[in-house]
Amino acid sequence: MRIIRYFLMLSVMFITWSVLGMVYLDRFVEPFDRLRPLLMPWKVPEPEGATTGERMASMQRQLASSKKTANYAFFGMSGAFAVFCVYLTFVYQQKQRRVRENELLLFKNREIARRNEFIRYISATIGHEFKNNLGRIKRRIDLLPGLTPDVKGRLDENLEKLFADIDIFKKISDEREASLIDFTGVDIRAMLAVLAKENADAADFTFEGGRNLPAITASEPLIKTVFENLIDNSIKYKKPEQPRALITVGWSVDADHQRRYLSFSFRDQGIGMDEIEADRCFYRGKGTGKGWGQGLYFAKYVVGLHAGKIRVGMDNTAQGFGTEIIIKLPFVEEAAHG
Repeated sequence: MRIIRYFLMLSVMFITWSVLGMVYLDRFVEPFDRLRPLLMPWKVPEPEGATTGERMASMQRQLASSKKTANYAFFGMSGAFAVFCVYLTFVYQQKQRRVRENELLLFKNREIARRNEFIRYISATIGHEFKNNLGRIKRRIDLLPGLTPDVKGRLDENLEKLFADIDIFKKISDEREASLIDFTGVDIRAMLAVLAKENADAADFTFEGGRNLPAITASEPLIKTVFENLIDNSIKYKKPEQPRALITVGWSVDADHQRRYLSFSFRDQGIGMDEIEADRCFYRGKGTGKGWGQGLYFAKYVVGLHAGKIRVGMDNTAQGFGTEIIIKLPFVEEAAHG
């Protein structure tokens, strides 16, 4: 497209210079000789029967007009040529700037690739060591006497979930594993129902938003990990006098700048957080001593991978009142699940 635009501009400039040059030299060539009456009307033959004095006066006017037109044509050609030279200079500078920017981007991409390779290596190593050590702990727990089947079942369930999280961590660190970045249709309502059942011993759930919760296109294991982190935070940071966490999950379809989002609200009645903690809770290492910042940092990263948004709902967040986390995920699929 850019080449076509340059070609058209060159064609217009060439034709303009040619016409102005023919006017200046008074040498029209075909097919531009048809422009002679328009550009030089004094060249039109005079009607027959004019006297000698009228002819002389007419010739004098033609000479003066021809000189004036030639001067206009000359300055027009000079001005057009100057404008074209300025334009070429501007285009050349833009091209040079793009070349420098591309070189800088290539350098940064190589540096990022090198660092990512190192991070993947470290992450894979850490995940492997964690899994081995957790396996040893699980074997020793199985050897402990006096464990009731219910307690042993709970420990095994928690360890299995931890093993699954480590597998996700290792897959994220391994660029050869593509299962986590395969976006498919996800039934969020079914996922929330399973999570509520898994955490029924520690939390009471209330669902708001109706039965028709649309499906979204997402990475199911990553989104599930985000929801698990939010539920774990609500359970972990419930008030001391609360025997169980109270969690309310709501959803709605919102529009933001002509883009549709499926908005989720995770609201609890725990110890809550103040405005300073709300500003820092999504940043690693910026949380308070209570532990905010790790799970929410991961949640922010995953939601960003899905081109979504996450924030603290300050209308329902305060110390001693509770916390609300709002997640907006792009609404892709129109199918509804009842």
